[in-house]
Amino acid sequence: MSARILTLRNALQTDVDASALIPECLRGLTDAAIASLPLPGKLRVADLFDIGGEDSEHLVLRNATMRLTHVGARMKTGMVRVEGDCGPCTGMGMRGGQILVTGSAGAYAGCEMRAGILEIEGNVGDFAGSALPGNKQGMRGGIVIVHGNAGDRVGDRMRRGLILVAGDAGDCCGARMLAGTVVVKGKVGALPGLALKRGSLLLDFPPAALPVTFQDSGEHQLLFLTLLEKDLRRRGEPFARFVPLPTRVRRYCGDLATGATGEILVRT
Repeated sequence: MSARILTLRNALQTDVDASALIPECLRGLTDAAIASLPLPGKLRVADLFDIGGEDSEHLVLRNATMRLTHVGARMKTGMVRVEGDCGPCTGMGMRGGQILVTGSAGAYAGCEMRAGILEIEGNVGDFAGSALPGNKQGMRGGIVIVHGNAGDRVGDRMRRGLILVAGDAGDCCGARMLAGTVVVKGKVGALPGLALKRGSLLLDFPPAALPVTFQDSGEHQLLFLTLLEKDLRRRGEPFARFVPLPTRVRRYCGDLATGATGEILVRT
């Protein structure tokens, strides 16, 4: 059975909330029923998309652009493949399933997600894996994989889960984290771990500037890193692209201003 394919017919002139286009909402529907589904702005699916294929558990969004927001938001099952870019809040509040974006994604990707896998082959905007404005807990489970660069405040208020960034990350990476793990293979901006309470940041390069409230605790070999590497290798691609992890790291404990039970680990 072929994947259900929704092909964006023309360039969008305004943002469109695509949160209704997830496997559990399309499961069992005919092409005609999908075509008549309402979208915000008094639109229907047929106004924007050509519809093909049969299997709604494997959904493909073709010709996607940054004007498509909330792609895969709150999805629980199935697979969504985005061929192109997508806008803010991709994978917001995910409870399961998998999203693959072949391009880049906007701000708040994976924000407040609880389970599932969000993979972005391009870049991602600010606040990936974070909390929405005004909320106190960000990502609470699942995995976010970014093959390109990430913006500022990756994992802000993160509570649980794993974020893997193959490229660079911006300022305040892991700010206000409550727990969880963020791995950045490229460079990071200033003040990573700002107001960190618990959790781990694993960096391949020394940050541009650490908060003054972090304490240098020397070099260490940590069992945690060995176990994490084994888990990544076991999962295969794309996780294996992030190994090998460092066998020895310099450990900075902090943030001293918030209890000092978090850590920034830098490859030596």
